[in-house]
Amino acid sequence: MIKVFGYLKRKRGLSPQEFADYYEHNHVPLVLSKAFMPMVYKRNYIQRGDAFNIEGNEISFDCMTELVFADRDDLSAWMASLGIDEIARDEENFIDRAATRAYVVDERSGAG
Repeated sequence: MIKVFGYLKRKRGLSPQEFADYYEHNHVPLVLSKAFMPMVYKRNYIQRGDAFNIEGNEISFDCMTELVFADRDDLSAWMASLGIDEIARDEENFIDRAATRAYVVDERSGAG
């Protein structure tokens, strides 16, 4: 299993709600029309103003996307299927693409 976290920042001029609405109702359906559904495809939106967010307004992203694939080959195949201009053009509608970051992570749970 391979897990990737993507950190996305909304395009200047969009509210957090407009960003989330566009992502959920336009971009996700577009992506899934071009690529297979990963084992996990979650979008986690920052709740600005929450007391637990100690960085406050300085948080540098608006959404953490979690993707899980069976293996690196599946990840590579999924990424290759997204390498089309239509996806990139759509992202420019709501994402600050220069601020996008993605990382493969090693998940562990429980004690020890």
